[in-house]
Amino acid sequence: MSLDERKIRLEKMQKMMAEGINPYPSKFEKKQSLAAAKESKLKVKIKTAGRLMTKREMGKICFCHLQDETAKMQIVLQQDGLGDREFKFFLKNIDMGDFIGVEGEIFKTKKGEISILVKKYTLLTKAILPLPEKWHGLKDLETRYRERYLDLIMNAETREVFKKKAQFIKEIRNYMDGQGFIEVETPVLEEVPGGADAEPFITHHKTLDVDFYLRISLELHLKRLIVGGYEKVYEIGRVFRNEGMSTQHLQEFTEMEFYWAYANWQDLMVMLEDMYTKVIKNTFGTLKFDYQGTAIDFKKPWAKINYIDIFKEKIGVDLDKDDYTKDLLAFVTKNDPELASEMKELQKSGITNFGRIIDGVYKRFIRKDIIQPTILFNHPLAVSPLAKKDPEHPNRTERLQILVLGAEVGNAFSELNDPIDQRQRFETQMKLREAGDKEAQMIDEDFIRALEHGMPPTAGFGLGIDRLFMYLVNQPSIRDVVFFPTMRPEK
Repeated sequence: MSLDERKIRLEKMQKMMAEGINPYPSKFEKKQSLAAAKESKLKVKIKTAGRLMTKREMGKICFCHLQDETAKMQIVLQQDGLGDREFKFFLKNIDMGDFIGVEGEIFKTKKGEISILVKKYTLLTKAILPLPEKWHGLKDLETRYRERYLDLIMNAETREVFKKKAQFIKEIRNYMDGQGFIEVETPVLEEVPGGADAEPFITHHKTLDVDFYLRISLELHLKRLIVGGYEKVYEIGRVFRNEGMSTQHLQEFTEMEFYWAYANWQDLMVMLEDMYTKVIKNTFGTLKFDYQGTAIDFKKPWAKINYIDIFKEKIGVDLDKDDYTKDLLAFVTKNDPELASEMKELQKSGITNFGRIIDGVYKRFIRKDIIQPTILFNHPLAVSPLAKKDPEHPNRTERLQILVLGAEVGNAFSELNDPIDQRQRFETQMKLREAGDKEAQMIDEDFIRALEHGMPPTAGFGLGIDRLFMYLVNQPSIRDVVFFPTMRPEK
């Protein structure tokens, strides 16, 4: 950005104000969008507004393009039609990036382009900074993320992605409402964070003089509502996890969770296939997608894979055995020294729950190869501290995950409602925390108290909306589908 250009624009603005012209009026009666104007018949009167994107003077005529939320459209100003003073004022004082209102009529240029022949214009906002050059000024990804407003101005494709995301979330709500679920809101600030394995952010409440955590999931408060008597609840909201960033991870993201009383994981297996396919089809009109050169098809039925079976097949470790420790250590020692070192440290501390090690092996050696939409079920107890045990297999839980492109895009359980079992699992998690695992869960005494009052059999589900949507619109990074992703502050 040229400092000289900013100075010139400021001088123009100050001169206008000195002449009694307000460069920032408070209102303009916009009667048509530009999309509607483009569809209008010839000679129809138009009164519209938008940002000036191009400006090309050709003697006594000036060709410009105006852009609003709906479209970009050519406008034409003629010296004979506007008068010398207004025409010259436009050429001298109105710059690209300014917002203007125009009144005129629809006509077709000699080249056949539907345009607005301007009879009157009004400056609505004077832009002090110039727009970037489309292909030069906004190639840098960090600039696009940090100054998203410029990305939205210059790239219609970006605007369309976020319009589609709004529709996608709307379709999720429509589906959940249609199934009889009630949308609710739960606290962002929590005394004890829970519902996921993640390191929380900490903040301070000045009035209460107490530290709180930003929620890492929506789970435990939604379950309290089931205890309270609601039978179908869901929430769409932001959650916060103080962990690594990648093309698939952000510390702040949008999650949808629901809880369904008197249902279990097998009911969810049926419902979720239906939900995903209907929401996706209603949003995009198709179930077939291309993600970075990989074809994906969400058509039912999806593949179903047993976690215990595939772990035994790919890794050679039978997690159904009461003592799988030796086999697991042998595998990680040979294939992943970092996990092997972590496992040995846990053994030294006397901890026998190796859920984090099992999960690491699964993510690094199994999940990455599951590309098409798949339901993974029968997770081991060690990696599922909030899921109900399988009554026939004590080392398994009634849990499922939805996978696509080697990543999780949904997580579901028959929820644990035995308060004694829940306390024991929390205590195991606390031992992991004391051994240095910052992502292990804390004991939530109020939640246990709620369970002791009784929670009916309940099925629960969680979805990170941003990651799934990223795949559906073929964006290489989750940052591309979040308006304002967290960035390192500018110096």
